[in-house]
Amino acid sequence: MVKVACYINSEGILAVLMPMYNDPTRPAGYTDDELLERAIARKQANGGIPEGATYRIIDHSDVPSDRTFRNSWEDTGSAVQVNLPKARVLHMDVIRAARNAELYAKDITFMRAVEAGDTSAQSAIATEKQVLRDIPATFDITTDVDTPEKLKAKWPDELPAR
Repeated sequence: MVKVACYINSEGILAVLMPMYNDPTRPAGYTDDELLERAIARKQANGGIPEGATYRIIDHSDVPSDRTFRNSWEDTGSAVQVNLPKARVLHMDVIRAARNAELYAKDITFMRAVEAGDTSAQSAIATEKQVLRDIPATFDITTDVDTPEKLKAKWPDELPAR
């Protein structure tokens, strides 16, 4: 079984350390456990594992394979799981970034409409921009979303597909 080390990094986020088990430069004779311990020691020495932080060794199969919401992972003591409330915040941040890009693009078309004196286009674009601005307040990422997969699939229709 492939093993990894879990610890809380300096940003307060659960980190998972997996040595390069298939590294061709792996020292001869090192077992997988010795390689993991060596990786942990190196991470501690360079400050990657904060001083005084503890780590836990678990099977890699106990870590989510989808890393989309990795900054919301938490160690439950038996496995690493996605904390859905934290994942919702992360997902809304991604939605906001996509929304902001759309707002920026609409700013350009709005300015062209201003330059052309096209008030009907200005009005239509202003309405479209307001719909985009309202997404964080109106888009529901809680109803019928009880798994990370369902959360990942939730995306506002007003934004381009990912």
